[in-house]
Amino acid sequence: MYLCLSGRVKVVYAEPDGRELMLAVRGPGDVIGELATADSGFRSTSVQTIEPGITSKLPDQRFDEFVERLGLGQQLNSYILGKLRESATHAWQLAHRTTPARLAALLLSVIKAAGPDHPRATTIAMSQEELAAALGLARSAITPVLAEWKAAGWIRIARGSVEVTNLTKIAYVAVSSSGQTVSESQATLVPP
Repeated sequence: MYLCLSGRVKVVYAEPDGRELMLAVRGPGDVIGELATADSGFRSTSVQTIEPGITSKLPDQRFDEFVERLGLGQQLNSYILGKLRESATHAWQLAHRTTPARLAALLLSVIKAAGPDHPRATTIAMSQEELAAALGLARSAITPVLAEWKAAGWIRIARGSVEVTNLTKIAYVAVSSSGQTVSESQATLVPP
């Protein structure tokens, strides 16, 4: 069981053939591996770093003692249920949202996971290939979307990273029903 103290990590499901799908992003304050410790079951996902960070490892027994001693059982259950609810939303988005909406939601989830003290929360240290794989897509599916957003000044692209420069517009794409790029006047209607 791990506690993320700093940095961002991605929770990934991998098939034996090497194909991967990102299920979630975790950051400072998140518990990682709590499902396997709850039932001593097998590990169903892997965790990969997005950027350098610090995690603290806690053996299962020590974690259980800690939760019991501080009376945190109900809070831990609520935390785990919250993650399960989040996974249902994620699955629906993968199946039904457009590529721009899915990509915008992914960028926002990585930014949100950074926490308030991150020095560069809007810089996402993931390549275009990694972003596409996180969505279960080929890079060619997201390249035109990123190019359009870059031309509009909403993002900056560097080798191995994407920086969101206009959160309001990316947020609007993430929540719009179509997920399509919106005009300047439409994008300003959504608070940052």
